Amino acid sequence: MRQLYLNKWSAKIDADHSKYIFADRVKPGFVLHVHNCFAHAPERAANEIIRLGVRNGAFDVLIRVRAAGIAAEGMSARRDFFVGEGDQVFAYFPSAEADDTLELHIVGCLVDLSSWREGID
Repeated sequence: MRQLYLNKWSAKIDADHSKYIFADRVKPGFVLHVHNCFAHAPERAANEIIRLGVRNGAFDVLIRVRAAGIAAEGMSARRDFFVGEGDQVFAYFPSAEADDTLELHIVGCLVDLSSWREGID
C-alpha cells in the first residue's frame, strides 16, 4: 500500500528556538519515500546556510548542505531518499534570527514496510 504524502511545516522563531524545523516522525510500520524536499527562510538575506537531513534518534544523516545566498531562495535535496519508521526529516538554519519564518516542504509516498521490502515503490 502506498499513500501520497504532501506536507509543509512552518515556524516563526524566537530567541530560544533551536533553528531546526522538523517533519513528523514516520509512523511505525512505514517507510517514507521522499521525492522532493525543499527548505527555505523567506526573510533571510544572502550568505546564509541551510542543512537538510534525517534524524534517526542516534545521529543526523545530512542529505544536503548549502550556503552563499541560498536561504531566501530555498534549497531542495538533489535526489529522492528514504526515511525509516520513527525517523524524521529536518532543516537546520544556523544563522536564523528571531522573527524569521522557517519552512520545510515534503512530497513523497508513504509505503508500508511489507510492500517496501518486496520492492513495491
